[in-house]
Amino acid sequence: MAPPPPPMDCKKFDIISLMSPPDAVLDSFHHGSSALNKSGGANGKQSSSQQPLPMSPPISPYSKPISTTSAAPATPHSQAIKDPVLYPVDEHSPTSPPQPPLFAPAELEHQRIVDEHVRARSQSIFSGVAPPKREDYELVLTFRSQVMKHFTTNRRGWLRKERALLEADRRAGAQRYYTIMPAKPIAAKPPRSQRTDRVSKPHAAPRPIRTNTTMVGTTPARPAGRTSATPEPSRRVVAPNREDKDFHSLPDYCPPLNSLPNRSNCLKVDWKGQPIDLSSDAHAALLHPDELLLAGNLRLDCATYLTSKRRIFERRLQCLRTGKEFRKTDAQQACKIDVNKASKLWTAFEKVGWLDQSWVRPFV
Repeated sequence: MAPPPPPMDCKKFDIISLMSPPDAVLDSFHHGSSALNKSGGANGKQSSSQQPLPMSPPISPYSKPISTTSAAPATPHSQAIKDPVLYPVDEHSPTSPPQPPLFAPAELEHQRIVDEHVRARSQSIFSGVAPPKREDYELVLTFRSQVMKHFTTNRRGWLRKERALLEADRRAGAQRYYTIMPAKPIAAKPPRSQRTDRVSKPHAAPRPIRTNTTMVGTTPARPAGRTSATPEPSRRVVAPNREDKDFHSLPDYCPPLNSLPNRSNCLKVDWKGQPIDLSSDAHAALLHPDELLLAGNLRLDCATYLTSKRRIFERRLQCLRTGKEFRKTDAQQACKIDVNKASKLWTAFEKVGWLDQSWVRPFV
């Protein structure tokens, strides 16, 4: 048998009893405990078995209590609330020593640099001159540009001054270089469609029939010249004589022959080709034996060698007068022989020291 059902008169659960009670506002430990006692005494349901509230830290005397329901009367103690000083100043404690700044002032740094320089400089460099003063060194270290200051003070005067400097520099630069003639402007050619002066190919005229020479009186008359569409061939121009052997017409600025070093083949240079024999040349007596070997290796006769030699030293004197360095190019331009042979002459003379300024300086 099943057990009988329970009686229906049991009290139903109220929905309000299932909700948690509201939390009480605790302003402080004192107010919380008193409010809790009041609520417990009013309800009359507080039992001795209820757990006590957790302990909280004590309230600081400098904190102001928060009032919720009724504003408490203001007290002089609650109005004058100030936080204590974290690190109070103790006049009796010894003060810490002053620390130097991390970056020294500029004046002290300049003084240190000047002192080190004055101690390290040598007195021998000021033998005839007074050494600079300390103020001069400090002025250099504290120098500041005053360009913008002077420019803003008088802009027109600054512009006139700079323009005068530019014009003076331009005049000085123009004196160092030779004036060059301007190039002639090239006339632009008209387009192909606008050309009207086209040259048409001339038609070949018929060849005239030759006739026998007719005698006019006693003088035979020449036949008429033949006309042809093709131009006559140009006459062959004979190349001018490039021999340069008139050394007597040139001034002699060459060093003496006894100034050559006392060693054989001092003027020897490398040259491709078979040397020529100058022992039977008419001017062989005017040359040093080493010069005969040099001229023979370069395949130059004695007169051409002497002329080229005088031309080289004449140009050497001109370069000394103008303050220009004498190079191979100058020797090549001075001589009227092959440029490679002129370069070999320059090399041979340079090797024995003949191109030194001391040899041509007496002729300046």
